[in-house]
Amino acid sequence: MNQIKFVEAIERYFPAGTCLTVPQGGYFLWVKLPDGVDALQLHHLAAANGISIAPGPIFSAQRNFKDYIRLNYGHIWDAQIEAGLATLGKLVRHLLSPQLK
Repeated sequence: MNQIKFVEAIERYFPAGTCLTVPQGGYFLWVKLPDGVDALQLHHLAAANGISIAPGPIFSAQRNFKDYIRLNYGHIWDAQIEAGLATLGKLVRHLLSPQLK
């Protein structure tokens, strides 16, 4: 049930160009960020806003997956989690906005 709520929230709050991979097992979603959005930059902005995400490069010795983040949906869904995903979507849009100018 949490997985569905996370997917719906990401589809609602994240900008176009965001893609999801939903693994068959576990409690994690892989989110491919729109072209040009750096996962490590997003990680720093998210942390400054009290949001914990795992940037893709930490899962690769070669620092691949620079445009991926991993989100844990194993916690009970509540208003705080939804607000965090809404904020995360705004941060992605912020990182994307310089490219639109």
